[in-house]
Parts: sequence; structure tokens; C-alpha cells
Amino acid sequence: MAAPLNVITDKEQYMIRKFCGLALAAFLAPGIAAASDGPFANVNALKSYWTSAAGSGHVEIFVNGREVLDIPGSNPSFVKQYFSCLLTNDIRVHCNSGYDGAELLSDLVATLDAGAEIWVNGTLYRAGSGPTPYDRAEIERCTGDSSYYGPERYYLVTAYYDGFGVPYGNNCY
Repeated sequence: MAAPLNVITDKEQYMIRKFCGLALAAFLAPGIAAASDGPFANVNALKSYWTSAAGSGHVEIFVNGREVLDIPGSNPSFVKQYFSCLLTNDIRVHCNSGYDGAELLSDLVATLDAGAEIWVNGTLYRAGSGPTPYDRAEIERCTGDSSYYGPERYYLVTAYYDGFGVPYGNNCY
């Protein structure tokens, strides 16, 4: 009889990364760990920051699901995902906007209208209760480049309808 296949969920993978990140942060100078969430002016500024702050550990940095920096070193690997933020025109871990990606679904949902109907990968996630029946967000789980822990995944609002102007549209990066 074959042993059961253990699958690591998104939340477990996120927690593993955070644990490895905390382990790395324990070795970084005070203030560096907090500064690592951004904002950064551009990808070059982000790469420069991590090149100088990485230490001896293996570090992988992603922006919008794409690997922008891989610094060899001892494992376990520290993996961090950033997003290009439309409203602030910079790069951060949390953009706090429905226009940008988010590593966790709950973080992205928190940026949307509280009454909006939400669909995730074509399945109703939350029924709408807004002032009009037109407030609707469509979210996709996107897959980017592979890291030490597997493919980088994130969530993105790919369409938003508010019943008034032109619907907002977006694609996985």
C-alpha cells in the first residue's frame, strides 16, 4: 500500500517562507528586516537592497511572480514576493489596492468593496451585498516562476465591474 501523498497548502507554504524569513531576519542588522517590505523605487533598487542585506543564506526575490534575484547560499532558502503597485508607483510586499497582486487571497479581498460579489477562478467566493447588483470582482490564482519551494503563486483581480464606467481588466503577469 502506497503512503498517502502530503500536499503543502498555500497557507502552509506561506508559513514556511515566513519562518525562513524570520530566521534570516534574526541575523540581519536591526531595521533591515522591517525595511525589506518596501517601498522600493524600482526592481534595481530592490535588487541592490537584497544584494547588500542577504548575508550567507540563499535568497530568492520575486516581483509579480517573476524571479528578479537569486543569491546562492545556505538553505533553507528565503523567498520573498513583491508586487508592482499601480497607485503608489513603487514595489512593495503589500500594495493595499485591488489593482495589484497579493500573496494571500485574504489580503486581496480586504482591498475590495465590502459589498462586492467575488469570484475566484470561476467559483463564487462571496455573494454580493452592495448597493447595486453590478459590483463584482473576478480574481485569478496566478502562477509565476519556480522558487526553492515550488511555483510562486499569487492572486490578482482580473476584472472588476462596478456598474458604472468601463470594467477594469487585468491579466496574470
